[in-house]
Amino acid sequence: MQYPKEFKEKAIKKVLSNRGVKTTQEIAKELGMPKATLYKWMSKSTVSPIPKEGSFSPSEQLQILKETYQLDSEALSAYCRKKGIFEHQLKGFEQSLVAHKPLSTSASKQELEEERAKNKQLAKELRRKEKALAEAAALLVLQKKFQALFQDEE
Repeated sequence: MQYPKEFKEKAIKKVLSNRGVKTTQEIAKELGMPKATLYKWMSKSTVSPIPKEGSFSPSEQLQILKETYQLDSEALSAYCRKKGIFEHQLKGFEQSLVAHKPLSTSASKQELEEERAKNKQLAKELRRKEKALAEAAALLVLQKKFQALFQDEE
């Protein structure tokens, strides 16, 4: 059976947009087509998955906002379709960038703790070496004074 190109594209987009919600088999059943055909279309597809809300980095969000800043509504809609995003996401990008605070992850907290422990150990070692250096300097001064005393007596 031959399927129209538009139907193929819509079926592929439906599979990609429902990842994690429905299986490809369920979608094939809904569309009334063999699952093998849908799997074949998916393997040959060049359509990229629809990006999730948080899948853009802050730099990508900023770039998208720059590109869409002066577009009229028709051009903006075309751009959003091309990028696979929705217009309401642009407002979310703007809000997240304005209120952007670096997220502290558990990995960075752990690294910070490790660096603090390392810093504490180095400070302790530095104090120990400073004390040893002061002691050596004091011994040198005493040695010179001792030698000076004995030279005066001779």
